[in-house]
Amino acid sequence: MLWLKRLWRGRKVSITEVKHVVDLPGIGPVEVACSVDCLGAVCPRPQLLTMQMVEELADGDVFELLSDNPTSVETIPSLAMVLCSSHLATVRDADGWRIYIRKGL
Repeated sequence: MLWLKRLWRGRKVSITEVKHVVDLPGIGPVEVACSVDCLGAVCPRPQLLTMQMVEELADGDVFELLSDNPTSVETIPSLAMVLCSSHLATVRDADGWRIYIRKGL
C-alpha cells in the first residue's frame, strides 16, 4: 500500500496499517486490518480510496474509513455493494463517521 500513500501524500488522507479490534453495534468485535483517514477530504476522494482499499486487501479483511463529508458517508455503503463487499456499519463520533467495510460478501 506504499504506492497508495504516495499517491495521496499532502492531500489530508492517511492510511494506518495497524490492526485493531472494534466493537460494532449489532455485530460485536471485529478486527480491522487498516484505517483510512479522509477527514477534511471531499468527493470523490473517499470513494476512490474505498475502491483502492477493496482492491488491495485480502478477502474477509475489514477496513475503517473515517470521513466528515456527509455525501461520502451516504454513498460508501452502496459503493461497497457494487464492489462485491459488505458494509458492516457506519458509526457517528465527535469528528464525523467511521465506516466499516469487509472485502467480499
